[in-house]
Amino acid sequence: MELRQFNTREADWRTDGNQLSNIRRLVFIVEQKVPKDEEWDGKDEDSWHWLATDTKDVPIGTARLLPDGQIGRMAVLSHYRKFGVGAALLEQAVEKARHLGFSSVFLNAQSHALGFYERAGFVAEGEEFQEAGIAHYRMTQTLTPPEDNIQRRMAVASSLEVDVKSFDTSEVLWLETSSTLRRIRRQIFQTAQKQPNYEDSDDLDDAAIHWIATNDDDHVIGLIRMTPEGIISRFGVLENHSHPGVESSLLELAIQRARRFSLTQVFADRAFARETNAFLVKAGFRLDPNTSRFQLTLEPEDRTVQTRSDGGTAMDSDVTYKLGHDKQLIQLRSESDFRNVIVDMAGQARRSIRIYSPLLSHDLFDHDDLMAICSELGRRNKFTKIEILVFNPHRMIKNGHALLNIARKLPSSIRIKIVDPEMRQQYHEYVLVDGQGVIYRSEHDTYAGTAHFLDITGCNHLDRQFTASWESGLLDPNLRQLSI
Repeated sequence: MELRQFNTREADWRTDGNQLSNIRRLVFIVEQKVPKDEEWDGKDEDSWHWLATDTKDVPIGTARLLPDGQIGRMAVLSHYRKFGVGAALLEQAVEKARHLGFSSVFLNAQSHALGFYERAGFVAEGEEFQEAGIAHYRMTQTLTPPEDNIQRRMAVASSLEVDVKSFDTSEVLWLETSSTLRRIRRQIFQTAQKQPNYEDSDDLDDAAIHWIATNDDDHVIGLIRMTPEGIISRFGVLENHSHPGVESSLLELAIQRARRFSLTQVFADRAFARETNAFLVKAGFRLDPNTSRFQLTLEPEDRTVQTRSDGGTAMDSDVTYKLGHDKQLIQLRSESDFRNVIVDMAGQARRSIRIYSPLLSHDLFDHDDLMAICSELGRRNKFTKIEILVFNPHRMIKNGHALLNIARKLPSSIRIKIVDPEMRQQYHEYVLVDGQGVIYRSEHDTYAGTAHFLDITGCNHLDRQFTASWESGLLDPNLRQLSI
């Protein structure tokens, strides 16, 4: 088997333009004597480009695809011809056109290369003609429906099953909800866990703090309580609603309150259900052999970012969250909830921010705080990146937008693409930060959603959908032009 001695990749004219143009200058202007004004036709910024490099990453070939479906500027340095470089570049251009939904592509082939293009599936049309003083034939290729695009749509569709964690959590008073709490306790501990001697209330209930989890129908599905001394008990979730997100959110509410009480330790009674004990161990609790209770030591943490709220019960204004550390689910119920958590999470980014937003609304994304965050991240180093997918950029182009302004100033690190119409299966919106944090809402125009400062599984799920949409995304030249 002969190993390929080169690599190919899709290039960006803004960052790779010097390398691409140098290859074309050597091949077309120097070698083939094509006039400069014919070679540089002003269409490169609106096109898709590919770059071939040798094993030492030295540029050796290039090709481009125009928005009208024309493939051209196929150029390979003379020492690297007959090694399959041109064929690989042509294949990538054809496949890109297929993914973008073109029904056909065409090119003007130099007459001596007809056989090369025919082997690639192109058919000559019409008579021979002269272009830049060189004999050419127009050749076309009809494109079949893209199998890979079908796979991309499947990737998008599969990610639409994202677990939106449609439950809420809140603190409740024992005097007002005791009958409900006792009923849920009986269902969990007496019926499901089969504790025949279980008592649904005790003397600690009056002084304890109680939290519940409710589903979309506002039915209670889980509960927890903690005494002022930090003893956690009566912790459980209904069997048919058991989900790590529910348990984590309830437990985190108790731990957050213990921190606010300046407690250094919290304790949890051993549960009848082994699954609950295992969950506590996974959450950091350790069994104390002297008391037979689980114990968690609360260490002071340096948290510089605070998530704010406009008074909603789903978010606690006294609680701060740290990217990559805090696992609890945060319910978002207002514009300010979304705006603040986007700034807080994005402000902790160290590597990447990916935004999927049909309209990139001015209310949430068009302000100086977020622009400053993106500017700082984009300038940090060559490995940081911010990628934004939108459905329709016309409003932000017409009215201006903070993220569009900074993307035009930092085109190598901040990029905006348009989602291919075939990939728009759902009008949801999400922000992914450093592969760890997720902000999600199922409807981009409704202020109801969730945030998670550490949800690697959920982030990976959405990241796969984002990548599938990004790879087939469209470029709008108006997104690149700086205002004068």
